[in-house]
Amino acid sequence: MRRSWILMLVTMASVAAIVFLLFPILFDIHVDVPSKVQFATASSMMFQISNQNLTPVTDIAYTCEVARFILADGSAVKDANVVSRGNVRKISGRHAAAGRCQTGYFVAAPVQTAEYRVTVTYRLYPWPERRTRVWRISAEFNSKREVTGWKAQ
Repeated sequence: MRRSWILMLVTMASVAAIVFLLFPILFDIHVDVPSKVQFATASSMMFQISNQNLTPVTDIAYTCEVARFILADGSAVKDANVVSRGNVRKISGRHAAAGRCQTGYFVAAPVQTAEYRVTVTYRLYPWPERRTRVWRISAEFNSKREVTGWKAQ
């Protein structure tokens, strides 16, 4: 009887250690973008910050910058570098929060390349240090140079 209690406590402690200490390292956050969109524009992009872990992620802050913005004639747009920022207090385990990248540049001409850099800083429970991840997200175009989706790199 006493041996079964000790075995059960050791098993529960092992499972708790795996869930709270190992899972946050293995299952990190991820930025998800829509691969197929309708009526999209290169000057605005929606995304989700997904918590792949069972434990919460806290103190999430993201910044979104224009990495490259090139018109169809090959000229680079220099004044599209507007930075979008956002904060999310907490994302529970296996949940997501929405974010948006948007430039102040109105696109009337066809675009050849639109690429954003999304930087996310956060804390994984129970680890106290802040972590930072960076994603490069580029637009996918059809033959008419309209945005049909986004691709994270």
